[in-house]
Amino acid sequence: MRAIIRNNLALKITSLIAAIAIWTAVRAQTDPVIEQRTKVEVATVSVASDMQVLSVTPTDVYVTLRGRRSIFHRMDTEDIIVVADLDGSEVGTHSVPLAVQYLRPGLQLVSVERQRVQVELDTTLTENRPVLAQSRGRCADGFAAKGWQVQPNEVQISGAASDVHRVDRLVAVVDLAGASATIKRQVVPQPRDEANMMVENIRIEPATVTVTIPVERVETRTIPVRPNIGPVPRGWEVVEVRREPTTVTITGEGEVLAGITAIDTARVDISDLRGTNAYSVPLQVPSGVTVLGPGSARVAVTLRRVEARSSRGEEAPASSSGDAQTPEKPAAGGDADKSPADQDEPGESQNPGSGQGASRRPSDLSRGTDTSKSGDQRRSSANTD
Repeated sequence: MRAIIRNNLALKITSLIAAIAIWTAVRAQTDPVIEQRTKVEVATVSVASDMQVLSVTPTDVYVTLRGRRSIFHRMDTEDIIVVADLDGSEVGTHSVPLAVQYLRPGLQLVSVERQRVQVELDTTLTENRPVLAQSRGRCADGFAAKGWQVQPNEVQISGAASDVHRVDRLVAVVDLAGASATIKRQVVPQPRDEANMMVENIRIEPATVTVTIPVERVETRTIPVRPNIGPVPRGWEVVEVRREPTTVTITGEGEVLAGITAIDTARVDISDLRGTNAYSVPLQVPSGVTVLGPGSARVAVTLRRVEARSSRGEEAPASSSGDAQTPEKPAAGGDADKSPADQDEPGESQNPGSGQGASRRPSDLSRGTDTSKSGDQRRSSANTD
């Protein structure tokens, strides 16, 4: 056996060395050692049980690593861990040094982009807050929600003291779209502040609440929307008023619905209007009824300037400023349906600028004829003399 090993021993050793050299050269070509810059998220450790991290700035740092290309191809977020040790830190903002806690075998750390990060700490606080139900969407036609019930109506919230203090209430949102029967659902409540904005990083116990919303059949009625506009600027008149929607459907008790003939809009101030403009205004919904659908309307108003009269070479007085309650364009003639600028004043001809022809009363025509005759008689008498 020894003779076999010793036979051509030098040649065998040379071959082994050559094989290793060839393998090393091939590997250097196919899987070379490279350096790569990688972004790593900063983790916080040693945080006291009664403390909570509010922020880490920056949240990520770049590190440069060296290793085989094949290792970088197989890397994931757990192959390198960079931490900020908060042992002994108190409430406030601290500059904390960074350290590489773990590095995958086969990789070598070359450099870290920055050595420290800013960490903000706060105490952990636990308090109770009420839970309110909030609905969205419309029930099926002829149905309406009648109150709501939440169980439990109070939950425990915890988090950083500054965040917990911001929470005013929790809201359980329930979709009523198309509902025609009582709804009972498990809902995750949302922490909201006084401005109804979401508050993040809040833990809730229990995580869900049960919301019950009775949905019952109700009486409905469709009535017109009545724009409320004014005052009309001096020297201008209302030509047309359009509204959208023209009608709305309301629900409520039968006796209440019977006494409502129209839904007014909020006041549309046109005192500064010249020409045409559109306004979005809420509806003035009487108590005891509910509007099915949007609670606002779009009102478009068109004005035009009052032109001077020329029937006797005199300028007509400008239309007086005043309120115009629902001055919509009438479907049929009638003084009662005209806007104040369109109605005739007693003893005066209609304004030519409003599109109406000038006219005289019969008594005026009669007086005009008599005057003409008197003039002829005077001229005849003069000629005789």
